[in-house]
Amino acid sequence: MDTLLHKVLDPELPTPPARVAASRPDQSTILKHPSEREFLAQIAPKAIGDAPLPSFDPGVFNNELLKLKLYATLDPKNPLKALEPQGNIIEGTYIGTQLALTQAYSRIEQTFSSLFDVMGVEPTFPRFIPLEEQKKMYQFTPYPKNADGTAAKFPPALQHIPKDQDVSQFHIFSAIGLIETQVILQKITPDEDGFLGRTKQWLLEKARATAFGGDPEKGMKIQDVVDYNKFHRKFGSDISEGGNIGLLDDWYSDRRFADQQFTGTNPTTITSASSAWIAEFSKAAKAGGYDKWTAALAKADPASLFVQDGSYFRKAVGITNPEETMHFKPPLVDENWAVGAVSLFQLHEDGKLHPVAICIDHKGSMEKSVTIFNKRLSPNDSTSTEKEDWPWRYAKTCAQVTDWMRHELVVHLTLSHFVEEAIIVATNRTVPMEHPLHMLLSPHWYKTLSLNAAARASLVPQVVCDIVGISPDQAFSFIRQAYDTYDFVGSYVPNDLKRRGFPDTVQGLKHARYKNYAYAKNMLALWDTLRTYVKAMLSPQYPTDEKVAADPFLQAWSKEVKAAGAMPSFPEIKTLDALVDAATMCIHIASPFHSAVNYLQNFYQAFVIAKPPSLCKEPPATLQQLKVFKELDLVASLPINRQRQWLLSAQVPWLLSFKVEDDRSLLNFALSQWSVYKHKTGEREKSVREASLGLYTGLQELQRAFYYHSTGMEKGSIPYMVLDPGLTAVSILI
Repeated sequence: MDTLLHKVLDPELPTPPARVAASRPDQSTILKHPSEREFLAQIAPKAIGDAPLPSFDPGVFNNELLKLKLYATLDPKNPLKALEPQGNIIEGTYIGTQLALTQAYSRIEQTFSSLFDVMGVEPTFPRFIPLEEQKKMYQFTPYPKNADGTAAKFPPALQHIPKDQDVSQFHIFSAIGLIETQVILQKITPDEDGFLGRTKQWLLEKARATAFGGDPEKGMKIQDVVDYNKFHRKFGSDISEGGNIGLLDDWYSDRRFADQQFTGTNPTTITSASSAWIAEFSKAAKAGGYDKWTAALAKADPASLFVQDGSYFRKAVGITNPEETMHFKPPLVDENWAVGAVSLFQLHEDGKLHPVAICIDHKGSMEKSVTIFNKRLSPNDSTSTEKEDWPWRYAKTCAQVTDWMRHELVVHLTLSHFVEEAIIVATNRTVPMEHPLHMLLSPHWYKTLSLNAAARASLVPQVVCDIVGISPDQAFSFIRQAYDTYDFVGSYVPNDLKRRGFPDTVQGLKHARYKNYAYAKNMLALWDTLRTYVKAMLSPQYPTDEKVAADPFLQAWSKEVKAAGAMPSFPEIKTLDALVDAATMCIHIASPFHSAVNYLQNFYQAFVIAKPPSLCKEPPATLQQLKVFKELDLVASLPINRQRQWLLSAQVPWLLSFKVEDDRSLLNFALSQWSVYKHKTGEREKSVREASLGLYTGLQELQRAFYYHSTGMEKGSIPYMVLDPGLTAVSILI
């Protein structure tokens, strides 16, 4: 059996290096959890004093240096002269440990090299900046209009990155990842005839057979891509160790498609179907002759029906005609098509989510759109016809194209990166660096500003806009619409779950029907743990609601986010609960939320045909056209023969999925902060120590809980451990 699984598939294909071939993941390793004993042996120790500290969290390190006044300032009489720090190292500070001294020496050494780093400077030591200076440094970009009256491309952002926040991109991305991406951005990726050697010969032979034979048996087939993927992928740099969904025999199945709505890259937008959507799909079933589904929908519990709704896409990108086709041809490359699919699912009592129907591109109404229903009425029906059901597989591809665009441009980029940036800029403009709120939030901003600037300068205009089926201006409109309609308070985890039709309590999510929604279980538990920590950190400074309401910095903060940050849904801060919730949300966006929607991208998107960014052929105009689709039609709609588009589509998720380093995890943050305060005796210091201990203890317990959530999913599910606190990034690091 092992010989069969690891056979050489095609002698014309390039042969991978022996070490790569030997270490490649396969279906058995991807779906396997470590045993309970193995897992519990490698998680953080229960007692915080027993936990090894690989390195101090940089945000904690910087906060301590500021607190101890161990920072240089410029001589106001001579700006070229640096004054000595006011503070000093004393016994009882965390810098008194050998590990901290080693780290401090290392960072001093880095200072000198960074000064001459032509790629940019990452600050080694923090710089204390008075609030008035912060206001000058942290300026918002104009929004929604530029100074010349044109529409702003992006939501409010930092006008110019302060020099001490301008992190070199070599420190943001892995060096190898950045180098490869720079090669792509320089247009060295092949547009038509760029592959060399046996890979090129193999692709050309397949393309030639398709062109002259017009028959999928003689040309490129889906299985060819599957076979190629088994031997030719990026090395394991992510939490899945280089594996991807294409290595599963049933990667195209209803099950894998449905599972991604709960534990994929975007488990955040599946929503309870409204009565209007149920009525629309029922009408479409009747019009399409799907009598069994017409009857089944009439009997179904409305609460069991959920949708992924891309019907708003045309309006969001600025198209006024709802029937207009979304497409764009970037310069020098082939044309791409976008779709706004609407998918209907049924959640069964045993936890199985089943795709019912897909409107492949909503054009204002279901009557004017193409809607196809699944031949399988139940997740327990035979799967023998799934592989050859090309019309349904095409429809699922349309749904994945829709989700790719919504996930990358909205959920990931806008609602994580850009929303957090508005918070960062507003906070620095209104809250002094020594304020408890600033000290609480700043460790969760490490590298975010420079990373976002890179995304605005290169990733979106030079990569994403080349591979989606809308123009750059439409992409910017899509991003702005997401930001303008964002509901900050409505996105608090309990509020978000309730709004989308799911329980907002731990007990409610224990019901068997939610056994596979590990994202919801994990995120709610993390929210509660973070909120407990935030309250413990802020309560000593704000023992009453009156103290909160009387703090001018908190009031200015709220107003700044609402007005200059163009986020009217941000709450007024008049009570301790309001402050705690808002601060918890700021940490949630930067840490667990971003981790959930970022670090699985390589697994689900590097195998491009499983989740492509656009279609390569115009979608069918009628259900009759779709029903006669064959494999050749699906192949023609995928970027299989577009080398440059394929490489860009595969490169971006790989680049963004590098596994979080041990010293940048949320768990290490809690350990680092406790280590700073463990020997301090002041009342404030004691409260920080206890809050940090509580956070560490809560996160360590969640490591266990998340393992059981993952193993408790339906047998054969892809493990969901991306939110393990030891893997969850402390900030938006990439």
